[in-house]
Amino acid sequence: MSKVVYDGKIDGDFEGFNDDVLFKMMNGTYWIQAQYKYWYHYAYCPHATITEESGEYVLTVAGNSIPVRRVTAVIQSRIDGEFNGWSGETIYRLQNGQVWQQCTYKYEYKYAYMPEAIVYMAAGGYKMLVLGTTADVRQVI
Repeated sequence: MSKVVYDGKIDGDFEGFNDDVLFKMMNGTYWIQAQYKYWYHYAYCPHATITEESGEYVLTVAGNSIPVRRVTAVIQSRIDGEFNGWSGETIYRLQNGQVWQQCTYKYEYKYAYMPEAIVYMAAGGYKMLVLGTTADVRQVI
């Protein structure tokens, strides 16, 4: 028998399921996709349900479900200055004083001035989410 853990909305844009997608709920909790599944579905603040079934959590949106796990160590800040995307070992200073460095190669250009940055623990280490794109990072300061 499943128990409803959350019944509400996803906070902001939802673009479906992919790999290690981070979902922020309207109640401020964060959940990360725990199993690979690709399903594209765009919606703004869609209804979402998280149930606990046999010790595992399952997120359901628009009739599609995926196992998720709760992420509790989330750092929310802003890039201190310009963000030009990911380019290798780039260093990112956050407004909260922390400094993070990209630690695996990924190149993707996106530009914004002082965009929101979310750092969270995922499988194998930390990831930084900026403008809908993520990269592996490690803390420098």
